[in-house]
Amino acid sequence: MGTSFVIAGALIFLCINNYQYIDAKGIHMNLFFSLQEDHTSWEDIVKVEQTIVKKNGVSLPDKLIFTLKDGSTIEQPLTDKLSSTKQFINQELSNYGLTIENKYSENE
Repeated sequence: MGTSFVIAGALIFLCINNYQYIDAKGIHMNLFFSLQEDHTSWEDIVKVEQTIVKKNGVSLPDKLIFTLKDGSTIEQPLTDKLSSTKQFINQELSNYGLTIENKYSENE
């Protein structure tokens, strides 16, 4: 029974420790079941795209795709919280000569 509580406690901690945030230093993520934070600096980003999808005849922003210098990407669903920080993201990107480019998707 004690072992079960220890395992359950560890799983709860790892679930609670799952977060993502964006600040002046870049993008910070601690993925599910991870103990270490991943940090991506604004300097490492070379391109940012906002995918636009058509749903019920209306074009809506879907996600932001950050392309890094090494060619890898970070995809973030465009939630209400992320949408509210787009002005801040644009400001940080403009410091590095970048803008958010719209990418239209044919998927409905």
